[in-house]
Amino acid sequence: MSDRAIVIVGFALVLVATIGAVAVTHVRRDLVAPVGETIAYLTRTRAARMAAVLVWAWLGWHFLAR
Repeated sequence: MSDRAIVIVGFALVLVATIGAVAVTHVRRDLVAPVGETIAYLTRTRAARMAAVLVWAWLGWHFLAR
């Protein structure tokens, strides 16, 4: 298996896990907080929002800028 194929499979697994997590939050709201609420909780402070933007920029630069 080539490196490219491994990366594609990895991204596909992340996508499937994300869709699964969103589905679980819709079915069991008492068990798991919705994704939007989780992100809002994690980025409630200015420092956390700045860190999220920096991580997002780093990921974009390293994985999407080709």
